[in-house]
Amino acid sequence: MSERRTTWQRFRRLPIGTQTACALMAIVLVAVLAAVLLIARHDGGSHDRSNRVAVTTTTTTNARVSGGLLRLTIAPASHVGSYERDADFGGFRDVAGCRNVRAVLLIRSSSAPVTYTRRSRCTVKAGRWTDPWSGVATSDAHDLQIDHTVPLANAWRSGAWAWTQAQRVAFANDLADPGHLLPILAGENESKGDGGPEAWKPPNTGAWCRYATTWSRIKAKWHLTATAPEWAALEAMAATC
Repeated sequence: MSERRTTWQRFRRLPIGTQTACALMAIVLVAVLAAVLLIARHDGGSHDRSNRVAVTTTTTTNARVSGGLLRLTIAPASHVGSYERDADFGGFRDVAGCRNVRAVLLIRSSSAPVTYTRRSRCTVKAGRWTDPWSGVATSDAHDLQIDHTVPLANAWRSGAWAWTQAQRVAFANDLADPGHLLPILAGENESKGDGGPEAWKPPNTGAWCRYATTWSRIKAKWHLTATAPEWAALEAMAATC
């Protein structure tokens, strides 16, 4: 305490001009330090905001690629020889009384009132449907098969082999997604088989965009992978969008 008083007393003995100069220098020094701290804080905040914007932009870009495709994990097919359709996915479930998924889908997708094979109104006989991939129309339900846009065998090879039985049954009977199950011409469905876009494309090239984006959306929704040739075919079709 005595040392501090001695220093102060010495300062007081200095000429008034010297005291004023010292005081001004102290004020300038404090102002400079404050400015340096403010600039450093501003730069750091701007850097953090830039990082946040970069991360957000990257996330958005990675979610969707050219042509409206959703990005998929590229991986080779797996468990190819272990697939058994009935055992692994089951058949179409009854979802509305005696009506199974096929009947419900035919009723929902018909552009005209449907008729039934029997009075029980369980199975559909006639209506009006247009094949989404060829554009061909028919009024006879017998002409149509219900196609899984992503075939069950393809889903199995793409990751469904690791699902529970309940998950596979849900995939096989998904009526919530309007593009998941589609009534298409029987011959067309048989030609498609369980191949991916690298092996089969809609005969109507005008439907390629819809087919590719629907395929990638379904696979992304169900966390299924795609092979490299499959992804290349999707990109080629998406180029028509």
